[in-house]
Amino acid sequence: MPSKTNPAPKVPKKFCGLWIAWNHAQTKIVASGKTLPEAISAVEVTGERKPFFTKAPQAKSRKSGQH
Repeated sequence: MPSKTNPAPKVPKKFCGLWIAWNHAQTKIVASGKTLPEAISAVEVTGERKPFFTKAPQAKSRKSGQH
């Protein structure tokens, strides 16, 4: 888990709602998937030996103020 002195990087919007695999240092995303098993399979081909998995939050919906 990132420390207080080294916060986790922002997750790009393209990963919203997906399971993501970070490298061991948690400095970059190395794989992703719609499900955890899919993310695990995707990270296996990267060679990352100790990935950290987390689910990215869904994108927040915006209200335009129009009805």
